[in-house]
Amino acid sequence: MHGTSQLRADARRNRELIIDTARTVFAEQGPGATMDEVARLAGVGAGTLYRHFPERDSLIQAVLADALERMIALADTARKEETWAFDALSRFVHDCAAFHLDLLVSVADAPAEGVVGTPEISEGRTRLLAALDRIVKAAHDEGALRAEVGAGDVMGVVGLLVRGLPTLPADLADEVRERTVRLVLAGMRTHPAPSPPVTPLTADELSGRLSEHRPT
Repeated sequence: MHGTSQLRADARRNRELIIDTARTVFAEQGPGATMDEVARLAGVGAGTLYRHFPERDSLIQAVLADALERMIALADTARKEETWAFDALSRFVHDCAAFHLDLLVSVADAPAEGVVGTPEISEGRTRLLAALDRIVKAAHDEGALRAEVGAGDVMGVVGLLVRGLPTLPADLADEVRERTVRLVLAGMRTHPAPSPPVTPLTADELSGRLSEHRPT
């Protein structure tokens, strides 16, 4: 019995590892990334990958379902732990950007468009939008969120922010993403808005930062 339980635990860990890896690979390379590349980066054999996900559609669906559940958990936790709804909204956007969570990223230009419309994905998307809508409405009631900003707008913002700037070095891209998140959130607030990043990132500074990463 113990051996069977251990096998099940190992299989569960492998499945979770594959999904985590695939989410990153799809976000960086698009859904056209090969299954073999996912297996290689996850450190599992191709047989293990195909045992869990016999075809690309099933893997994409699992990545989408996992991303949706993570985003729902982030929204629920933020609303529960933050006193003010706008702070919860800000935390949700920051966390989605930090964890590279966005279901649009994973399926952009996906050949298996039918995956997006499966009952599991549709149900998860409905739950996510409902959780986010509760935060948005509470932020409106506070008078902190601009009236023309809705839950759909927030999801659009998350999608754009998560994509980031792939042409920049990773550390600089993360810094620019964080600055952009703060600027966008400041723009979503009713006035007076909190101050955005303290000092501007000028063209000269950005050029200088980029030159640090060029090979000598």
